[in-house]
Amino acid sequence: MAEITIISTEEEIESYLKDLRKRGIKKIALDLEGDQGIINYKYSISIFQCYDGITPVVIDVLKTADTKALKDFLTSSDIIKVMFASENDLFMTQNVLGYSITPIMDIAIAQKLLGLKVNLSEYIGIEKKVKDSFQKANWLKRPIRDELLHYAVNDVLHLLEINEKFESELKEKKLFEEYVKASTAVSNKNFIVNQYEHYKKKFPGYKRLNKEKRKLGKTVWIFRELLGEYYNCPAGYIFSRKSMNDIINEKEIILIKLEDELNRNRGNKKKVNMAFIKKFYQKAEKIAEEV
Repeated sequence: MAEITIISTEEEIESYLKDLRKRGIKKIALDLEGDQGIINYKYSISIFQCYDGITPVVIDVLKTADTKALKDFLTSSDIIKVMFASENDLFMTQNVLGYSITPIMDIAIAQKLLGLKVNLSEYIGIEKKVKDSFQKANWLKRPIRDELLHYAVNDVLHLLEINEKFESELKEKKLFEEYVKASTAVSNKNFIVNQYEHYKKKFPGYKRLNKEKRKLGKTVWIFRELLGEYYNCPAGYIFSRKSMNDIINEKEIILIKLEDELNRNRGNKKKVNMAFIKKFYQKAEKIAEEV
């Protein structure tokens, strides 16, 4: 593997994009690593790893997220970004950076069109369990460990050749235009979410609740999100989804149940008091009326 180039400034991204164009590069392999609510409350993108067929490049997004250069690179119309199973990456990019990646070609879509199993591990030589362990690593810590950087780059080293192979097969079967169309549709899809509104899909058994319990469930969900934001931790750390139905079971004692749930594993010195709970619950009620 060629030496990995680390990019950590706006000027370096500008130079990278300029160099790609100067060399006539029309496609690059692209992937990302970050935190999707495992470490902090808000999603974070740590890096974009890229490969143009010669040089592996890692863009440090923690240092360049708000730059125009990063947006110009990710949305450059003259350079196709070859990705695999891009929906989660697009979800992260839209929710963290506020825009999508375009244009793309998604190898997973090619595999589906060809009637193949959607799979990348057999091409890049890494087992799913190992891949999962790397993906759950703390990518926000700096400096990034060498083993993580090499894992990240390995994810993109073969994407261009895999895509080229599938493109040839798709053209033979007159499916290439459909590949481009389907990849474009994914890139244009709106993945931006409002965490306060996730109760509709993620509150356990929400659709089966009566009107009053739905209202309570909505408020309790938003209450948990507010505390996740306040403590900057995944909302699941506040209390589990499994406990939610028990919490809303009796309206009259809901604050007491929230107090019990929040203090379940806290020592006396770290217990959350009722005044704090009431403050955030009242805020949750106001938000629940608006969403």
